[in-house]
Amino acid sequence: MSILRRKFSRNVVLATILALCGLLILNFALNLDKRLAWSVYSALKSDELFSGAILITKDGRTLYENSDSIEERQFLVASITKQTTAALILKEVEKGSIDLSAKANDYLLKDQKINDAITVSQLLSHTSGVVSDDPSPRFIPGTNYEYSNYGYIVLGRILQNVSGQIFDELAMEMFKNLGMKNSFLIDDKSLDNIRLKRPRFAPSFLFKDGELTKIFATYKFILNKERKMFFPGNPCGGLISTARDLDKWNAALHNGKILSPKMYEKMIKKITPSNIPKGEYGYGICMNSDFEVFHTGCVDGYRATLSYFPKHKISLAILENVFTGKYEADFKTHENIRNIVKKYAELLENEE
Repeated sequence: MSILRRKFSRNVVLATILALCGLLILNFALNLDKRLAWSVYSALKSDELFSGAILITKDGRTLYENSDSIEERQFLVASITKQTTAALILKEVEKGSIDLSAKANDYLLKDQKINDAITVSQLLSHTSGVVSDDPSPRFIPGTNYEYSNYGYIVLGRILQNVSGQIFDELAMEMFKNLGMKNSFLIDDKSLDNIRLKRPRFAPSFLFKDGELTKIFATYKFILNKERKMFFPGNPCGGLISTARDLDKWNAALHNGKILSPKMYEKMIKKITPSNIPKGEYGYGICMNSDFEVFHTGCVDGYRATLSYFPKHKISLAILENVFTGKYEADFKTHENIRNIVKKYAELLENEE
């Protein structure tokens, strides 16, 4: 009996130690969550101009969310749309309809042709040298990086030619399958007309000389009247979405619900150093370390950041509808919050 009592006592002690360890780990995680929330709140409070939605989640659990996110306000997310375009191209690669190393002209109609040396891969990674409908690239394709909205318009044409569907149809089908019910693409030249149909679409403002001025012509940044790039411009920056929908996008894209593991690895492979966004560019996505994948979006009146930390399944979406026109200043708070989330992920890493 004494042996049994000793074994029982040891088991009780071991169970108690394990329970205490579990409580300590849980307490550590909860404290980290509180520190994260307070740091983000402080960063937002210090930015008097911040106007928009923010949502931070970890493996589906909300770590921080403000009222504009809860209310599902919609914002133009501009170049974050490029992730959708890249994903749709890579899905066609999986089907065998597109070869990344093939000439883009292999998939373009006669009146859509660009420089014959440019590949699909180079369009995806902004290394084509083509930044407008001028057929002459600014550098030898594949030898440099220059951010190109026009390159993604060309990718939209390629998608239509190989699939038989326009980009907007392909994108909306994908959003529907992912449950992104509050996401859509620009479908009118007037932002006010869009708001009449969708009242949760946030108006946009310019802050200059101490005053806020409402912007009516954001579409002009996507539409170049001489080049007639409005509706075909959606593949480069025409997505209007919510923080919650972008959280769903992050969860799907980075956890195998859109692309195969092999194709996803192609998407996030570092191809070239990039200045906007700042980091290493892949296909429609940027990496500034092995820790984080992200993209930003900026168009008159709107700013957006979408970030993901794959190892810990942390998602960050920041959407704003006020800007000053000064890129670095406009994204300062976004950068601060990204660094807060990065620090949070690093502390989780160190604890493991």
